[in-house]
Amino acid sequence: MSPLDNYKLSASILASNFSNISKDIKNLKYYGCKEIHYDVMDGNFVDEISMGPVILESIKDLIELPVEIHLMVSDPEKNIEQFSKLNVETITFHYESTKNHYSLINLIKSKGIKVGVAVNPLTEIEKLYDFIEKIDRVLVMSVDPGFSGQKFNPNTPKKIKILKDYLDNLDLTRNIDICVDGGINHSNISQCKDAGANVFVSGSSIFWNGNIKSNIMSLMSSLENKK
Repeated sequence: MSPLDNYKLSASILASNFSNISKDIKNLKYYGCKEIHYDVMDGNFVDEISMGPVILESIKDLIELPVEIHLMVSDPEKNIEQFSKLNVETITFHYESTKNHYSLINLIKSKGIKVGVAVNPLTEIEKLYDFIEKIDRVLVMSVDPGFSGQKFNPNTPKKIKILKDYLDNLDLTRNIDICVDGGINHSNISQCKDAGANVFVSGSSIFWNGNIKSNIMSLMSSLENKK
């Protein structure tokens, strides 16, 4: 068993070169990524606008990895039906985007899809504790959502550690992924792992200069704490 078997590198394809998307998707799986992270932005909850269900529909037959939908949108309830039809494994919404957390969790689960909840850097992780046992993933944002290429928030590992300790106390660690997203690179990924994260979303650090193989190898090496 590899030391990395319990960890997942999730590729944020918003940072990919869409003119070469078919080859890139194949390379992601071949070189060790275990998930596709698909960002959806509406220009309202965040300033930017990005990919919607139409683009995912056009590339879904190319994808052999599990897909997480990351909804950075207002009224996320309105997006569930469309994305639930596209063979996705997880739909993650932002805690800050709705007041109807329980009903939204139940809606996603009713489609046979795993539920993730994302928290922005300034949101206390304790806000999730009321419904933590009902979800499958916590996505800890280490940057403000909506823009790629931002610098990693140095307070993120502490936030992850608080969550990990809480889940350990409830014996929920095996049931809930702790995912971190934003500015993840070879210099900070091991900090997040050591704090308790097991899923690492990276876009720019995977697709930089189109050299997916060496970029993934660098991240994997850092996960193993190799110098």
